[in-house]
Amino acid sequence: MDTITHGIVGALLGKALFAGHDIPVGRPNGGTTREALSAPSARVAIAGCTLGAIFPDVDVFAGPLAHNPLSIMEWHRNITHSIVMLPLWALALTAASIPLSKALKWKSPPFLLLFGIYVAGLASHIFLDVVTSFGTMVWSPVRYSRVAWDWIFIIDLTVTSIALVPQLAAWCYRAPGEFKRRVISVWAVLTAGAFGVYLFASAAGYGFPRPILGVASAVFAAILILPSARGAGFSWTRANWCRVGLAILCVYIGLAGAAHHKALADVEQFAAAQHWQVDKLAAFPLPPTLTHWVGLVSTPQGVWRTTFHEPSGSIEKTRLYSEAPPNELIAQAKTLPDVQVYLWFARFPVWHIRQTTGGQTVVEISDVRFFRENVPEITDAPPAPMRTSGMRPRTVGFTFQIIFDKAGWIISHGFKEPE
Repeated sequence: MDTITHGIVGALLGKALFAGHDIPVGRPNGGTTREALSAPSARVAIAGCTLGAIFPDVDVFAGPLAHNPLSIMEWHRNITHSIVMLPLWALALTAASIPLSKALKWKSPPFLLLFGIYVAGLASHIFLDVVTSFGTMVWSPVRYSRVAWDWIFIIDLTVTSIALVPQLAAWCYRAPGEFKRRVISVWAVLTAGAFGVYLFASAAGYGFPRPILGVASAVFAAILILPSARGAGFSWTRANWCRVGLAILCVYIGLAGAAHHKALADVEQFAAAQHWQVDKLAAFPLPPTLTHWVGLVSTPQGVWRTTFHEPSGSIEKTRLYSEAPPNELIAQAKTLPDVQVYLWFARFPVWHIRQTTGGQTVVEISDVRFFRENVPEITDAPPAPMRTSGMRPRTVGFTFQIIFDKAGWIISHGFKEPE
């Protein structure tokens, strides 16, 4: 999950569970206030839970500092994302926060409560990473295997929206005099944000239907405006808003898990119907997570990639990514430590060999898990499996290449630059 969403979910948790007793505009001890009131320790509690939720991603800075180009595979989602290390990270953050809150003159919750807040924030981050397909080393440093449940796409607009909108709605209803201005501003920002995500997803190869933007904008408007009828929204506490959002988020993740179970069963059934000799298979979510899926099946012919829709299980397209047969160059490439790290990380690797005009030989390895839609130079799969050596996917993320000279010596290796 992206770091921004982690922070938003952390803030949602803090406001829903740890911010203390807050008083809404409509019910402050039977009277009336101009703005809602928060508990004195709410600021530290919310900030702590948010910080705990984003802290594990500090490991992204390790690679640039150590000049390790494979750190995204080798170090990211490692020790800072560990359940084993979670109590120590929570303790360190708590110990650092108490003197800092005193310096800022912010009232802090008791030590044990603040420790629990950091535990909740850190745990939310680890859980949201586990339900994606990237893989998280939750048992490091005891064991460095990657756990991935494949329920939710790495960047999920729905998860972000479910966590963010209740917080923004609560903010709109905390000041009656500013309500209209806040609602219009929030709705405009959310709609613009959804459009920005649409453009980014389309450019990245993970586009989704444009009508979803209209539906999202209408849902944002309904959530923000409908509770204002008869002033009901002004009597809801911020905690109530966020608890509803948290409950909906849990339901959504549960539905994603159920959808993945159905998608995986459909992939298994499809592979059996094709009489493929299956080495391994998996189902991965595509935007939107609950309805659009990709099934990957590793066979002796290569990796078959099938996109389909749930709950119907209807097939959208099926393509074969075959790989070059084993040879001396591939065997030599596999001896490189960086390639060994790549193969440890990749779940559905394919090899490809091509010649350059200068007489060099380029050996490439890609993980089909990260292939995007509309891949050129690949034809739709025939009814029966067939081997097509040298089939090349378009340039994608996490493509590693090894370049050999005419004599068969390695002259360079590293991640392939985008074309």
